[in-house]
Amino acid sequence: MYPAGHYGVALLVAAPVAAFLGRKAGTVFSTFVLLVAVLPDIDKHVPGVVHHGVTHTFLFAAVAAVVVGALAGAAYWAYVVSPATPRWPTLSPKRVFVWATVGTFLGVAGHIVADVLVLLPGTQPVSPFWPVFNRKLHYEIVPLGAPVRNLALLAAGFAVQAAIYHFDDSSRSGGQTLASYFR
Repeated sequence: MYPAGHYGVALLVAAPVAAFLGRKAGTVFSTFVLLVAVLPDIDKHVPGVVHHGVTHTFLFAAVAAVVVGALAGAAYWAYVVSPATPRWPTLSPKRVFVWATVGTFLGVAGHIVADVLVLLPGTQPVSPFWPVFNRKLHYEIVPLGAPVRNLALLAAGFAVQAAIYHFDDSSRSGGQTLASYFR
């Protein structure tokens, strides 16, 4: 799948969490998932690492999620202990860790699932459950090899995100979102 398709999938997998979080936090969350969506393709830039290898596994998704979450939590902790006045008093390093961990896992896992469902010609299938199962998976559900189809997937992701943003009523209901009931 082309990067545009991966971005579209990232926006689609982030949509339920974005709807849960509300307009502002959901938009930030979706943007974060969008940024980490191509993290598995780092294997193209690391010598000795095979494309669609270890970085295209759910194990990598879990490890990357914890590492990025820990880095985000540590960065927020450093911000809180700095002499600057905190701009986000409701956040804590623990919340930032959970938020970044979930976002990274969704972005990377969405990339992996997209590569299982759509394999570009000339690329290897992925083995997403390695090291538990080494079987390479490839299910060509929809032929998305064409760039135009990848752009259509990106447009679908943006459309879903725009609908979530448009229909979120937190700005009209005094800031109450579905997530506020679980705090």
